Amino acid sequence: MALKERIKKANLIYEKRLKEKLEKEHKGEIVAIEINSGDFFLGNNEISAYEKAIKKHPNKTFVYKRIGYKATHFIGSL
Repeated sequence: MALKERIKKANLIYEKRLKEKLEKEHKGEIVAIEINSGDFFLGNNEISAYEKAIKKHPNKTFVYKRIGYKATHFIGSL
């Protein structure tokens, strides 16, 4: 599956299943989403979310989102 398709699928999972639940208590944290199962893993950063995710899905890839924000990272000055 192409990268754009993975991101699109992860965004759909986030919007439909996770957004309302996670944004109340986990705003600013990172969620790693495994798009085939819909499983998700929370962390304070990508590394901590990844470490949790690979325990259950050691051979999968994940899409990362910063909960409650449009972008996971930004570059430049505010």
